[in-house]
Amino acid sequence: MSDKIISEKEVGWPVVDGKPLVVTRSVWRDANGLSYDVRDARGFCLTEAESFDDYPTDEQLAVVARLSIA
Repeated sequence: MSDKIISEKEVGWPVVDGKPLVVTRSVWRDANGLSYDVRDARGFCLTEAESFDDYPTDEQLAVVARLSIA
């Protein structure tokens, strides 16, 4: 059985080290809980390898912001 996102919503717009980010919350059809992804200003997903289970902390956002070249 494959899992599928049934809902996505932008839930945060933090700016870290001068870089605007967007936090998106996803709801999955076949999985319990939520996941959170972070994108840079270009829309590039900085958490493609692994999403967060909870809204990312400031420290987590700082780590993923370093991945962005925008």
